[in-house]
Amino acid sequence: MTHSLSSPFSQQELQELRTLFPHIKDGKIYMNHAAIGPMPTPVYEVTRHHLDVRHSGSVENFEEGMQLITDARDHAATYINAKTPENITFMGNTSDAISAVANGLSWNDGDEIILNRIEFPSNVYPFRRLEEHGVVIKYAPGSNHKVDPKEIEALITPKTKLVSISAVQYLGGFKADLHSIGEICKRHNIWFVVDGIQALGATPVDVQNCNIDALCSGGHKWMMSPLGSGFLYLSPRLQPALKPFKTGWLSVEEPWNLSDFEQPWLPVSAHLETGTPNLIGITGLGAALKLFRDIGTDNIRDHIFHISGMVRQLVANQKGAELLTPLPVEQRMGIVTFKAEQTRTDPETVIKELKRKSVTISAREGYFRISPHFYNTEEEAEAVINMLFKEL
Repeated sequence: MTHSLSSPFSQQELQELRTLFPHIKDGKIYMNHAAIGPMPTPVYEVTRHHLDVRHSGSVENFEEGMQLITDARDHAATYINAKTPENITFMGNTSDAISAVANGLSWNDGDEIILNRIEFPSNVYPFRRLEEHGVVIKYAPGSNHKVDPKEIEALITPKTKLVSISAVQYLGGFKADLHSIGEICKRHNIWFVVDGIQALGATPVDVQNCNIDALCSGGHKWMMSPLGSGFLYLSPRLQPALKPFKTGWLSVEEPWNLSDFEQPWLPVSAHLETGTPNLIGITGLGAALKLFRDIGTDNIRDHIFHISGMVRQLVANQKGAELLTPLPVEQRMGIVTFKAEQTRTDPETVIKELKRKSVTISAREGYFRISPHFYNTEEEAEAVINMLFKEL
């Protein structure tokens, strides 16, 4: 499939969805969700409620917060098709989640990890630290900003212990074939770790169908949640193999038995939630996931395909444009990355000029990157491309 899907939303439905995003009033256009997403009104309201309680209400809102955290865990588990909510651990960001896996596994001298050359550093540095313990990092080349599952399988040896890859790459927007890679890892008995931050919120990732052992993601991009919110999925297979790399007073079975220092540890998925939770962040994340469910995750995905496909086509029609993002929808999600030689100045300067005109996209590694979400319109896509190629 190489064409962009049509939007599942009628014009009326889309306009109703746009009312959840007051940041776009007065003609502002925001298409930078691969960097940071806006908080829709339901997310803002639940976070503001907790601030109000702490500021001018009863102050103690821990019990209410714990129920909302339970709800958020349920929403996250459903969103990624985890077997149970107990597979979900709330973390501060993607790096924390990947570090929990990298530091929680036992490593031997000569063990191998397979990464690739087009990754964001969050999915590299936690594993690089293991080199001091004799772990060998091997990189799939990522030719043309794509990673073929065959490139990964070609690097596997009897010493390969783990493969980690982003569901969607931050720069070119390439969407990995997680199902095929998961099958390879299963066949070779290798842990399969996925950085989901550039996919989740735009589209769910089915952890069971893809044989994923760990799915790591922050919530502040496509999931439109507060900064410092995210989660780690651990498969039933991986969880007992992990050692906790951090502990706290909530890491034991009966934390309120404050004087019993010898009690058993919780399973590592719960063990990692070591102390007072980020109540605002987690409940905001839960509210966002509930909103996605109510709108329809397939609807969100298809509209993003439609608008990002339109952006890609508009760019392809421009003389001298160099597209980095693949054409087939099975190889991309919401990111469109390209060079535009017509612009008079470097991308960073152009981005500043666009912001003065109330348009927000981003520049990465000398490329422009546009990342629309489910409330963006065709008119906005056309306006951004016209401004970028004809006015600047």
